[in-house]
Amino acid sequence: MDKDTDINTLVERVKSGDAGAFRLIVERYQHLSFTVAFNIAKNREDAEEIVQDAFIKAYKNILQFRSASKFSSWLYRIVYNTALTRIKKKRIDHYSLDHYFEEDYGLSIHEGWMELVENDQKKYIQLALDKLNEQDRLVLTLYYLAEEGLNDICKITNDKKSTVKVRLHRARTKLLNHLNILLKDELKSLA
Repeated sequence: MDKDTDINTLVERVKSGDAGAFRLIVERYQHLSFTVAFNIAKNREDAEEIVQDAFIKAYKNILQFRSASKFSSWLYRIVYNTALTRIKKKRIDHYSLDHYFEEDYGLSIHEGWMELVENDQKKYIQLALDKLNEQDRLVLTLYYLAEEGLNDICKITNDKKSTVKVRLHRARTKLLNHLNILLKDELKSLA
């Protein structure tokens, strides 16, 4: 059974009153939902609350979901709107993602080195993402992390396809420029 058929089966089970099936849906989508919420809220605690609220809204409104559309797009739209509503109600503090990545002391020297390199890359990508506006961060997150297509991003953000294409192109360019500046400054500090 492919991923879309599987999720449609779970959705139908939830619509039929099987609350346990919704737990499986939450397990499948909680990580990327958190990523979307975190990129908007910039705060772990708020992002967790946003995701929790979004899943509650999704559960309560599951009967409105039509299997003709993609479930992930429907769900990420709920997460996105919930995050925007929360931001409007509360000024969000910005926190670093450094605490998000934990060390594993049981690694070999090579694995430890590779983890350091990967964490360093994540740090710089997150620093560059932090310099982007909310819409640019969201479109990059949906496209690259959630692996949503342009049509699905249009549904989530309620933007036209041409707008999403332009925003994605500009966001990539801005991200690259910010990375170049950050890495250039990093290289200067090593010299």
